[in-house]
Amino acid sequence: MIADDLRAAVEALVAHDRVLVATDFDGVMAPLVLDPSTSRPLPGTVEDLRRLAAMPDTYAAVVSGRDLATLTELTGLADSDVTRIGSHGGESSAADQGAPELTDAQQEHLARLRSELEELCSSLPEGAYLEPKPAAVVLHTRRMAEDDARAAEEAALQVAARHTHLSVLHGKQVVEMSVVEADKGSALEALRDAVGAQGVAYLGDDVTDEHAFECLGVDDLTVKVGPGDTAARFRVEGPQDAAEVLALVAELRSAATG
Repeated sequence: MIADDLRAAVEALVAHDRVLVATDFDGVMAPLVLDPSTSRPLPGTVEDLRRLAAMPDTYAAVVSGRDLATLTELTGLADSDVTRIGSHGGESSAADQGAPELTDAQQEHLARLRSELEELCSSLPEGAYLEPKPAAVVLHTRRMAEDDARAAEEAALQVAARHTHLSVLHGKQVVEMSVVEADKGSALEALRDAVGAQGVAYLGDDVTDEHAFECLGVDDLTVKVGPGDTAARFRVEGPQDAAEVLALVAELRSAATG
């Protein structure tokens, strides 16, 4: 059940002339799973985003740490008006914001970084694995025992400390290192400015989503999914609750736009 104060905030959001509704994928639209390749959005979430994007003066987006191609495949939004922002803001489905073009120096830097992390990964206990991205490499520890995961993440951060001109994001059981500067907050701000939204909603569960919460205004709708310190105005327990919030936004925005 959605709390009264959260419902009131949704009502205030949808009353704006132009609205942007954005959400993280893993841990919000889709429950967290041990094998990220098996992650699937909860029923109704993708449909609500499509519905929102089809309304007048209403825009919808999925903002994720996943690379853009994987995010598009998992959401099935390739043919939609819903913007997909991947790699923590490093990639976007917007016509002029695809995968970043790396300089020769950045490509060499990324290759060295991947090599070092592959060597580290081979020395770690079972369960650690790497995910390559167009401008980054990610160490995942979700399949490891808790103590092993903590030690693996610390070792990865020590690798990162040996490099300059590197953007490091330490999230839930992941350490991502990118040779380009990107974060969800900057990406969300850019999208808000591009569409001219007066009100923005954002739902996220990870520490990397705090960049987005912090960049939004006190009158925007920010929802933290799950435990942990947060700059968000509201909190819900899990993805099912987030799906209910998303459905309410779609329902009330539909009524507001006629």
